[in-house]
Amino acid sequence: MPQKVKDDARLLRLLIDDPEEGIRSLQREYGGLILSIAARVLRGYPQNAEEVAADVLAAAWQNAEKLQSQGRMLAPWLTVTTRNRAIDRLRREKRRPVQELDEELFLPGDEDPSEGEELIGLLVEEMPEPDREIFLRRYYRQETTQEIAQKLALTPGAVKMRLSRGREKLRQLYLCEMRKEQEQ
Repeated sequence: MPQKVKDDARLLRLLIDDPEEGIRSLQREYGGLILSIAARVLRGYPQNAEEVAADVLAAAWQNAEKLQSQGRMLAPWLTVTTRNRAIDRLRREKRRPVQELDEELFLPGDEDPSEGEELIGLLVEEMPEPDREIFLRRYYRQETTQEIAQKLALTPGAVKMRLSRGREKLRQLYLCEMRKEQEQ
C-alpha cells in the first residue's frame, strides 16, 4: 500500500476516533493546500478563504467514515470540496462573478463533490509530473498559464499544449472508467 494511502487512512481513523486531534493533524497535512485553493478562488477576501478552509475541515470530519469505507484518497476529495465551496461562497457574496472554465473539465459548485468529480480528481492525482502540477494550478488554484509557466520554468505555449493534451487524455480515461462502472 503506498505511503500516501496509509497516511490518509491514519488521518481518517484519527478524525473518527479523536476529532480534535484529527482536525489538527488534517490541518497540518493539508491545511496549506486547502487555504491556497480557497484563497485563489476568493482573491481579495482572505476572511472568506479562512472560513471556507474551516468548513472543509469540518466536512472532512463529517464525511470521514464514508471516505474511509470507500477507501478514498484525501487530496482529491479535499481539493474538489474546497474549490466547490469557495465557488459557492463567491457566488453567495456576489461581490465578483465566478470565472468559469471554458474547458471540458468545469466542475459544478455542489456542496460535496459528485462521484464523477472525485474520479476526475483521482485521475488528475495520477497524472505524471509536471502535468499533474499544471492541472492542479490551472483548474483548482485557477492560476493563469503565464503564472504557471513562470513558476514551473516553462513557456506559456508549453503549458497550453500540456493542458490540451492532458484534457484529451483525461477525457478518454474518464470515459473508460465510466464505461467500466456501468458494466458492473
